[in-house]
Amino acid sequence: MILQALNSYYERLADDPGSGIPPFGTSMENISFAVVLAADGALRGVEDLREGSGNQLRPRKLLVPAAEKKASGIKANFLWDNTTYVLGLSDGANPERIEKCHAAFIKQIQENCPDKDPGLKAVLAFLAGTEAKTIADREDWPEISGSNLVFRLDGVPGFIHERPAARSAWEVCLAKRATEAVGQCLITGKESQPLARLHPSIKGVRGAQSSGASIVSFNLPAFASYGKEQSFNAPVGQKGAFSYTTALNALLAAGSRQKVVIGDTSLVFWAECASPAEALLADFFEPPEEAAAESQSVDDRQTAQKIRDFFLAIRSGRSVSDIIPGLDESVRFYILGLAPNAARLSVRFWEANSLGDLLGRIGQHFKQLEIARQFDNEPDFPPLWRLLCQTAPLGKSENISPVLAGGMARAMLTGGNYPQNLLPQVLARIRSEHSVTYFRAALLKAYLMRNKQLEVPMALNPERTDRPYLLGRLFAVLEKAQEEAVPNSNATIKDKYLASASATPGQVFHMLLKNYANHIAKLRKEPEKIGWAKYYESMAQDIIAGFDDYPATMKAEEQGLFMIGYYHQRKDFFTKKN
Repeated sequence: MILQALNSYYERLADDPGSGIPPFGTSMENISFAVVLAADGALRGVEDLREGSGNQLRPRKLLVPAAEKKASGIKANFLWDNTTYVLGLSDGANPERIEKCHAAFIKQIQENCPDKDPGLKAVLAFLAGTEAKTIADREDWPEISGSNLVFRLDGVPGFIHERPAARSAWEVCLAKRATEAVGQCLITGKESQPLARLHPSIKGVRGAQSSGASIVSFNLPAFASYGKEQSFNAPVGQKGAFSYTTALNALLAAGSRQKVVIGDTSLVFWAECASPAEALLADFFEPPEEAAAESQSVDDRQTAQKIRDFFLAIRSGRSVSDIIPGLDESVRFYILGLAPNAARLSVRFWEANSLGDLLGRIGQHFKQLEIARQFDNEPDFPPLWRLLCQTAPLGKSENISPVLAGGMARAMLTGGNYPQNLLPQVLARIRSEHSVTYFRAALLKAYLMRNKQLEVPMALNPERTDRPYLLGRLFAVLEKAQEEAVPNSNATIKDKYLASASATPGQVFHMLLKNYANHIAKLRKEPEKIGWAKYYESMAQDIIAGFDDYPATMKAEEQGLFMIGYYHQRKDFFTKKN
């Protein structure tokens, strides 16, 4: 299903002249330099093709004959490759291997390229000579070494691999490979198709090998069955293998608006047919913030407002077709999550559903997260990565649990339960940092509503009678009374007792109430604070009247409700009253 969907996506892009998707037999590769040749094969120079400036130079993306999947073997690319293959030069590599790589590069060109074309004739003459070795004497050799090179004929626009004769020669190479094995393609269902022994590499997954990794791969004898080895175990036609990997590489490319990285999982998404949602889905994982929109142009602010209206609509369950023109909620949508696993990729997540159902699930996610913000500049729609950072030590994204990140993305997109370890992770960070932030309170609320089917309000609910919620409110009142009585204290009861009060209230609250009585007495001695003393005393009495006793221990979900009660009450203290 995954490969078929990717193959269909490639076909859709191939039908669009403006998509820039490589045709069969080609690939977009990072090329840094061009070897400039005279018509007789003499070296005229090495042209720097890199883009950028200063120390920020990066290779240029060029359309070249499809890259070979090399792994540990020796396989030369056609009319382009790194300096080991093209020049027979490399720093610190095995000289014997360098010589074999260079010989393989020369052999492929000699066997397939006619010497009638001036460009190909120049390449053959250059490879037959000795000038290639002189490039190692250049001052910029440290930058050239190890990079990918192409050839260019001096005074002629374009590159040699783009010439008609070179393309014809490359088609001859592809035709030879088509005779290796023939069978039915599992992607297209077509029979008598040339099968791919190795599938092209997939690049762009964070944490995977920079040279690329595979989804379909068999390289051990234990994987062989019925005499079929390598990828012939799962026969896929050469065109099918090219199509799905090319489409996936396009989705994973740097700067792609159809890719989001959460923890160690790279999520890509696409629609069955062209849809505005393809460019919008990334905003679901990082919604726009109002503060950031203030410094934007009028058009950007209007776009940000439209996206915000879009989010408000899906959170409230309303139709969004009138907000985003051309948005068809019946179109089928695909989301694929990939995680690194040595030279392979693990499919962490796969979802195929209508856009309308997907938006409904995401809207439910934001609805359950909705809680009164601690500060006005905090996002109304919390990005998933910021929520996950609240579960990680030091709040660093590299410390996010990969399992938790994948589970959160799955819950958001499928409507399933949040990971079971979400609640203990959030409570652990609250205990460690003595802080119930807006994001942590939102996570606790969403978990309790979805996983425990509890009704949790957005803001303070004085009518609520749950004992954990009331205990959290009471703790906030005791803390506030202490802050008023001892305004310059270095630490409050929150810093010392928040964790123990939520876990074992029966052992802690009797002491807290005793200290609270001292704080109220101190406030009553100050004429300007007598009103505050009466206010806190009345509030505490009303809360205590709502429960009978202080439990010896509370379960994790009760501790979560305690923290929400505490957060709500603290927020209410600093909310302007009419």
